[in-house]
Amino acid sequence: MPKPQRQWLLGALRLLGGSISAGAALVSILSYTSSHEAVGGTRAHRLALAPSPDSAGAIGDTIQLVALATDERGAAVAGMQPVWTTTDPAVLAVDQAGTVVAAGAGSATVVVRVGELEARRRIVVRQRPSALLVGDSVVLVHEGDRLSPVARVLDPRGRQILGLEPVWTSGDPAVAAVDSGGAVAAVSSGETQLTATAPGGLQSTVRVVVLPVPSSITVLAGEGQRAPAGSRLGSLLAAQVVSRSGRPVAGVAVYFESQTGGSVEPAVDTTDAQGMVQAAWTLAEVPGRQRISVGVIGVAGAPVLTAEADPVPANTRVVLVDPELNGIVGDTIGAPVVARLTDSLGRALADIPIAWVAADGGSLTAAAPRTDSLGEARAVWRLGPKAGRQRARIQAGNPRSLPPTTISASARPGAAVAVAVAEGSGQSGTVGKALKAPIAIRALDRYGNPVAGVALVGAGGSGAALDGAAVTDSGGKVRFRWTLGGEAGAQRLVIRLKDDTASAVVTARATAGEPSALTLVGPGRWGGLTQLPITVSLTDGYGNPVAARVVTLRTGSGSVKPARVTTDAEGRAQVKWSPSAKVRSPLAAAVSGTKVSASLSRPRP
Repeated sequence: MPKPQRQWLLGALRLLGGSISAGAALVSILSYTSSHEAVGGTRAHRLALAPSPDSAGAIGDTIQLVALATDERGAAVAGMQPVWTTTDPAVLAVDQAGTVVAAGAGSATVVVRVGELEARRRIVVRQRPSALLVGDSVVLVHEGDRLSPVARVLDPRGRQILGLEPVWTSGDPAVAAVDSGGAVAAVSSGETQLTATAPGGLQSTVRVVVLPVPSSITVLAGEGQRAPAGSRLGSLLAAQVVSRSGRPVAGVAVYFESQTGGSVEPAVDTTDAQGMVQAAWTLAEVPGRQRISVGVIGVAGAPVLTAEADPVPANTRVVLVDPELNGIVGDTIGAPVVARLTDSLGRALADIPIAWVAADGGSLTAAAPRTDSLGEARAVWRLGPKAGRQRARIQAGNPRSLPPTTISASARPGAAVAVAVAEGSGQSGTVGKALKAPIAIRALDRYGNPVAGVALVGAGGSGAALDGAAVTDSGGKVRFRWTLGGEAGAQRLVIRLKDDTASAVVTARATAGEPSALTLVGPGRWGGLTQLPITVSLTDGYGNPVAARVVTLRTGSGSVKPARVTTDAEGRAQVKWSPSAKVRSPLAAAVSGTKVSASLSRPRP
């Protein structure tokens, strides 16, 4: 190259050197040669581009290119008018002075034409990470929410490198966790640091504060209390607000709202560091169950506390709708027992707990545990086994503050199923005579209650008792006299129900009556006996032996030994009679104190 031309080219390169952006990539410089005549007649033989940068590291970088036309001898050809273009204006922009500006990431080719000559230069725009910028230094997020933190990777000119996203990591995944997509989930309340990392060793951090979110409210104390209506409950109400992760939330407004009257102090309270609130509940004047809801704005569901307002004696009345109650022992009263509760002005007291207790056996089964909207409560009363007045107690409200109300019913005995001897059995009497004490027979139901108006009849036995049917009196008894039969010893009398379903046996012991017949019995063969064995036999009018009676014996001649004897249990006694052989005189006997006598003559030989 001639010296003048070489000097011109070197000056141009020095002029452009300060405006060429740094970078490293392959650039293909294509030079096409042909003959072309410039102004003045000189022909350009070759077209070249200088200098030769191949890349740009930031959007906005500029490269100043120079088109150099030379003739066949290598001398510069002046007066040529180059035409500059680019294959992708979105990547490279070029003006007609040869100034190339990096417009976007990618690669493109700069083309310069002079007549028929053409030169090309491929330039790559690859943004070089130079800085990492986060959106905020502190991010506030509510527990359970998700966020996508903002961070931008910048090239040396401060332009964002699109498509290059930093990688986020969490200092405490228990507070904030980063998923595979780069989104951050606020797990639980607290603080942690998120770190963004980009190529080139770039890092930046952001502080994340996870705020607790009220998720639920739980009643801790005060439920199920009871107190007289109109009074203040003994224990404070207590509730706690917790977050979604179960941690207490402070500074939350909690509202207490009565659903049945009464008052709560305070009506609104703010949770403390433990998420706790407390309030005092004064019940309304109306007895029954009372309710208060506890709520937090934004939290679904409000727990309800229930308290029992007990009726007070001065303002409570308990009466039976039908006070005339009666039935049969062991059975239920025909209609349910209805109790009505009112206040002193007659207004119905609804929703009051009612308890029924049978005091004399039996049972009461409540239809419902509380009074209805009319202030009424019902129960089925099965009477106990004892006839007469039976009692029951109705307990309204709290037994500590309101005494029970006692009610009664008349229990009638059931049908007679048995008879029993009530009086007079086991007596002793004389045959053929009425016993001293009357006999009493009682008709009984299945529980042993005496039954009135029941017909009893005699069913057999000794002597005479009932004449036809007798009807039990109001005490369930039939009384009569028993005239014993004629046989001494044990006697029995059977009495039964007229329908013959049951019977009872009365017993008595009959003793012999007064002596009625005295007999003297000698041996079967008298022969030549001089001392005759004689049997004395004493009986009453029914032929029963009469014992323990004194019999006196005498004879007109001879002798009798002993002359006085006492009859044994068989009504007998033994004597020895020695009659005179010369004088025929009978043996005479008489019962002392009576006119009963007998005699025995010796037969003729």
